[in-house]
Amino acid sequence: MLRLILIAFFSLMAVLARAAEPPRDTLWLTTTIRAAPGELKNLIEDLKTLEKQGFYSHGDRIAPLILRHSQGDQWDLMLLEPIGSFSEFFAPERLKSEARNTFESAQILGNLEGRIAYKDELFAFGPSYEFVDAYAKGKNFFHIEMFEALPGMNQKLLEQREMENAYLEATKRRGNLIFDGVMGTNVDSFTIGAYDNLAAFATRPDLKEGASLKAAKDAGFTDDNSIGFYLRTLISAHHDTLANRVK
Repeated sequence: MLRLILIAFFSLMAVLARAAEPPRDTLWLTTTIRAAPGELKNLIEDLKTLEKQGFYSHGDRIAPLILRHSQGDQWDLMLLEPIGSFSEFFAPERLKSEARNTFESAQILGNLEGRIAYKDELFAFGPSYEFVDAYAKGKNFFHIEMFEALPGMNQKLLEQREMENAYLEATKRRGNLIFDGVMGTNVDSFTIGAYDNLAAFATRPDLKEGASLKAAKDAGFTDDNSIGFYLRTLISAHHDTLANRVK
């Protein structure tokens, strides 16, 4: 009986820890791009020009956060754009505005097409634009993890990411933004961590003996050595990327 009570208690603690997560109620368009050979610099300049010309604002959109791969996955750039919801993004009036805007920016958009080797798009639900903007404000270094869940394991995978956030925060580190893919590529979910620089990402806090183990158990893990092993029981593929903000 005592064992059952303890299991229920630790399960409740894990649920309460995950309850601190912001709602994933905002739809995001996530675009990953690989530049054609020798075109990365020009591609970045064209994307900057689009924003300066008002391509996004005139089309009732918010300009995306642009991240440049430094090592890891095969894409060069990630564009993370909040679009609210499918109904907002595909609303007839907004599409009319975008069509006019596309015509006005036709030359730049045409240039972009010739600078891209491949492009993937993923619609995913994540935190609000305001939350993401505040989280990433002033940060220039990002750690991105993209996951393909095993069949039937996507919800468990999202729960694992929430548990890991609780563990990170309890051990004096930053939690990650969590996104739930709904349409597009084969990525089921992805997380983004934002830091000042590589050193801040790599630094590990000085903890009291036993603090890491306690934090892991409080978050719902068996112990602090099992976090990665548990993750790997839920996924078929995992892509890690380090990236810098494009300014």
